[in-house]
Order: sequence, then C-alpha cells, then structure tokens
Amino acid sequence: MEKQSMNDLINKAKSNTQQKTIQKIVPISEKEIEEIQFSFYLERELLKKLKMKAATEETSMKQIVNDAIKAFLTT
Repeated sequence: MEKQSMNDLINKAKSNTQQKTIQKIVPISEKEIEEIQFSFYLERELLKKLKMKAATEETSMKQIVNDAIKAFLTT
C-alpha cells in the first residue's frame, strides 16, 4: 500500500464523527451460597421430563435438582 493512501486512511479514520459505544461496567455480585460444578448421567426420559418441568414452571433445571436433593436429604 502506498504511503499516501495509508495516510488518507488514517486521516479518514480520525475524522470519523460517529458516536462511540460506551461499555457499561457492572460489579460482579457475590453469591450467597458457594457452588461447585458436578456432572453425572441421567436417563434420557428423565432429562426430557426435567426440561419440560423447568419450562412449564419457568425455573431452571438446576433449581429443580437442588430443591429435590434438599428435600430428599431432609426426610
């Protein structure tokens, strides 16, 4: 690329008056309960039912599993 055309590109970029997007910085919230990742296998049909229940109750599968384990351990 010629030096002149490079200078033209630089000047064109500098003269651009478009508004710049400003990124909003949000502090990371601390979780009240310490969590750890855990993986296991589920029967295919159980997973389908879990997904359907989460969708109909408008909650997460994680919340349903956590609630079920807590209920099981308190009985």
